[in-house]
Amino acid sequence: MNNQQDNDSQAQLVSRLKKGDPQAVKVWFKQYHQQLLRVAKVKISNSKDAEDVVQEVMINCLRQIQLFRQDSSLKTWMMSILRHEIADYYRKIYAKKALTTVPLGNQLFSEPVSDSQQVQEVVKNVLSKMSGYRKDLLLMKYVDGLKIKQIAKKLGKTFKAVESEIWRSKLVFKEMYAQEAEKVGV
Repeated sequence: MNNQQDNDSQAQLVSRLKKGDPQAVKVWFKQYHQQLLRVAKVKISNSKDAEDVVQEVMINCLRQIQLFRQDSSLKTWMMSILRHEIADYYRKIYAKKALTTVPLGNQLFSEPVSDSQQVQEVVKNVLSKMSGYRKDLLLMKYVDGLKIKQIAKKLGKTFKAVESEIWRSKLVFKEMYAQEAEKVGV
């Protein structure tokens, strides 16, 4: 097949996928699943995790197929989604490791608080020293009680972007809190 025929068959497949044609889904899955899985297994050493990531990619691609503008090939678009899912996979692993190695939040609540006024002052000091954006994220999440989805919509960002930024903001807060608390002996 030449490039024009490839492009035409891809366009037909995409059109059928957008219409929800079950046969097109089978053809699409058969055509791309193994290719994505090979790439994922190179990037993720645990085969089961690689399969889970590819499964998530396949589901996300079907959910987002209406947004596919065909500016690139279907395979390129799907590989891009795969790269993002692999990055999310490693972010989650890193987050779990960081939470187990930085149990500051648990320490704050497991140790008796001798003076809640002092703790309140330390929190205020830390928040005043944080960048405006990080502080705003933490306030929206923990004071205003907004969900990440709501914050993302308010800021015009993706859920994953806001989730990552809140996580980083919490790490910054914990580090700064530890330093401030040590200064005043809380």
